[in-house]
Amino acid sequence: MKTLKRVDIMSFAKFQTVLMAMIGLLVGVMVAFFGFIFQAFAGRFIEEGAPDLGMFGMGLGLAALIILPLIYAVMGFITGVIGGALFNLVSRISGGIKVELE
Repeated sequence: MKTLKRVDIMSFAKFQTVLMAMIGLLVGVMVAFFGFIFQAFAGRFIEEGAPDLGMFGMGLGLAALIILPLIYAVMGFITGVIGGALFNLVSRISGGIKVELE
């Protein structure tokens, strides 16, 4: 049994950034999907005098695919830095986490 007492903050932040960017991409795909569905159903309302409503769904979907992964990545980096620093602080007090490695 080995004890994990310290993590490299920047390494943890990079890991958290990539993980959160992937989650942001997944959320972006879901938002885009629902945006395109919204656009498909908006055709009914376009005939009634709201011509910009159809483009709203498509624009929302495309923006979600670009903006959400970026926002999630930035937030992942910030939380990774804070989380790594807090882990190092708490592990000094508590003695770390015991892990089994092969």
